[in-house]
Amino acid sequence: MASTFSLSRDTTLRLAIMSVASLEYLQNGMLNFAAAPVMGGLGAGPEEYSYAAMAYALCAVLALFNHRWCAERFGSRRFVRLSLLLFAVGALCCACAQTSHAFILGRAIQGVGGATFFTAARVEIQRLQGRARMFTLLMFGYALLLGSALGPLLGGLALQHANWRWIFWGMMPWLLLAACASGRLHQDTAPQPSRYHYGAFLWLIVLAFLLQFLIQRTPYDYFGRPGLLLALLFAGLAAAIVFRRRHRRSATDGGRWRALAQSRYLTGLVFYGICYFLVAANSYIMPLMVQQALGFDVPTTGLLLATGYLAGTVFATLYARLLLSRGFKPGLRSAMITACVLLVAYGYLMAGLSPEASFGRIAALLTLNGGFMSLFISAVAQGTFQSVEDEVFAHAYQTKNIVRQITLSAAISVSTVFLQARNALHYSRLVEGFVPGNPLFEGALQQWQHALPQLGQGQIVALLGGELIRQAMMVSCLDFFRLECWIGIAMVLWIALQKRFY
Repeated sequence: MASTFSLSRDTTLRLAIMSVASLEYLQNGMLNFAAAPVMGGLGAGPEEYSYAAMAYALCAVLALFNHRWCAERFGSRRFVRLSLLLFAVGALCCACAQTSHAFILGRAIQGVGGATFFTAARVEIQRLQGRARMFTLLMFGYALLLGSALGPLLGGLALQHANWRWIFWGMMPWLLLAACASGRLHQDTAPQPSRYHYGAFLWLIVLAFLLQFLIQRTPYDYFGRPGLLLALLFAGLAAAIVFRRRHRRSATDGGRWRALAQSRYLTGLVFYGICYFLVAANSYIMPLMVQQALGFDVPTTGLLLATGYLAGTVFATLYARLLLSRGFKPGLRSAMITACVLLVAYGYLMAGLSPEASFGRIAALLTLNGGFMSLFISAVAQGTFQSVEDEVFAHAYQTKNIVRQITLSAAISVSTVFLQARNALHYSRLVEGFVPGNPLFEGALQQWQHALPQLGQGQIVALLGGELIRQAMMVSCLDFFRLECWIGIAMVLWIALQKRFY
């Protein structure tokens, strides 16, 4: 007797939501991990490569602003499938790119498509009620964390066994799976979609470009041309004022935006921004420290980065069990303070790492960061959208994801400037003692000559110079984690004192 296997409508819907939601995190996780090989393969420098990140973020912000309009005009399911097609086309452009310009174009196309996934999946969950919504939200969180964890793992494997182009070729099976699963999503259209005047949209393009260009130029012009950055900032503020006025006069969805002008929602956006900023900055600095300062190889680095996200799934599960249980249910304040205490512990312990730190010790500390990330985001999500009506939820969530895109870009720029400044300071201090006659220098020189007698003195001095660069990078990274500890302490105090969010 043949047995049949079928999945319920709720199960297939959850699988569809997970497959769509994880795509952007998986692709960007692989790409961020493989930034150096991509630059080497294209013959591009860091500045040229940063334009690709700018193009992605710029197109993503513009697409997010128009998410509700596109979903109402094309229908949710059709809009997601169109976005999957664009994301695949962008991935093909990147995989086949021979120049940085072709790569930038591919990332821009991916930004238009990829911006849809996170918001569309979350809006789909909002259709559910009660425990079904809570359980699907947990699956949604798993998708984001697992996508983020698989990114560096698969990126490391692609670099180890093939080349950087497989970071994009490897996305094709995932995109095909998501396209098949998207058939379970709802197909809703609006008889009269929201309308925007073309002039307001042009000013939005100008505003988004100026903001992203300011973020992109900050690491390169912060010390050399601060006047240019100030000019971009003031031009962006002027564009924001003009856009706001044009949009308020011409848009038909003004009531939806005004409904979001409530203290709980706005405070939640601030919390979201802080969390995304810290997570992105940590994801940028950790690989630099692990590879350049501690000397771990690429696959090991990928495994370490995945550890924090995998730990986040454990913390998310424990938190969800408490919320769904009939006994003790943690409040938002206690959950957020617990998360920030984990951040304080993580920053404090990471700041005390030595250059001989083991894989196990680093992995154990990264579980603390995973706990902060999952607990804090879960609690903030609860509080932010607690009083948001279903009619304006899509607007609220697309706005939150605009904040996410801008914050992720800003975090990389600020982290780059921070490391540049601290590296310059620590390297100059170390070089002060790197002179003949200094007892420490002479002792190190003799020790290396004894260990490597086949090398000449000039070669030994060059090796010592490389050791100074490594030590300066290590101390600079430890400065970041020390700062992260203080940020965690400040957040604990702020959360304990402020009353609008709970």
